[in-house]
Amino acid sequence: MARAAGPTTQGVEVVEQAAGRWERSFPPDAGAPRQARVGVEAMLRAADADGAAVAAALVVLSELVANAIRHARTEVTVSARIDGGVLRLEVLDRDTRPPALMGIDSDSTSGRGLHIVAGLSRDWGWQTADADDGVAGKVVWAEVPLDASELFDED
Repeated sequence: MARAAGPTTQGVEVVEQAAGRWERSFPPDAGAPRQARVGVEAMLRAADADGAAVAAALVVLSELVANAIRHARTEVTVSARIDGGVLRLEVLDRDTRPPALMGIDSDSTSGRGLHIVAGLSRDWGWQTADADDGVAGKVVWAEVPLDASELFDED
């Protein structure tokens, strides 16, 4: 996707923002998940998305961004777009290691993030990514339906 430089907000460049589409880059900072939630929530509210679907999408987004910050420890770019009643979230980082669903039990203190993403998303996955500057990485993505009745559809 072509990226046009934009204004900065709190020192972070706003890459793209339009109706039903939002994108922003963040440094590897613990505040990134919260900042990403604020931007994506505003986009979803403007699109009149269902409240339960917004809540599910924000949890998924938080997990994807927090995982990238924790494991990749690189700048991340968060993209969100609405298409056909589905929110597609993408988090690009500069680490080529794939995400992995961890085995967890009642004593586990971490490793639940991708299980939460899988449970609240219609689909999720990852793909390798090449940047214009030649640095490789990956994009972890999830698709969340914006109709709350589809969130826990067993079909």
